Amino acid sequence: MMSNTFVKLAAVAALMSGSAVPAMAGVTSAAHVDTSGVNMQPAYPASALPKRESGAVVVGVRVKDDGQVRRVDLVRSSGFDELDSAAMNAARGWHYVPAYENGNPIDDTVLVQIVFQPPA
Repeated sequence: MMSNTFVKLAAVAALMSGSAVPAMAGVTSAAHVDTSGVNMQPAYPASALPKRESGAVVVGVRVKDDGQVRRVDLVRSSGFDELDSAAMNAARGWHYVPAYENGNPIDDTVLVQIVFQPPA
C-alpha cells in the first residue's frame, strides 16, 4: 500500500499540473492543523527585522496517531534561516488533528505554509 504522504504529494502535483486528483484509498480524513483557534501565527523574528526579511516557509509535520508532533522537516525554505527556524518552532508547538483510516487514528504528514512579513 502507498504511504499517505506519497498519495498527498501526488495529489498536490496533480492539482498543480491540472490533472485529476487520485483518491486516497482507505483514508477517511487526513491529518490537519487544529483550526479551533489554539494555534497562533508565529511572531516575526526580531533578528530578521534589520534586513526586513520576508518569505514563505513550507514545513512537513509528521503527526502521530494521537495528534502529537513526531517530526518537523523543512520542505521549502524562505531563503532566510531566521524565518525558517521560527516556522519550524511554531509548527512543533501547534496542535494537530490526526488522520483516520478505516475509523482508526494513524500517523500522517501534513504540509504547512507560514508566511512572514516584516511589521509595518
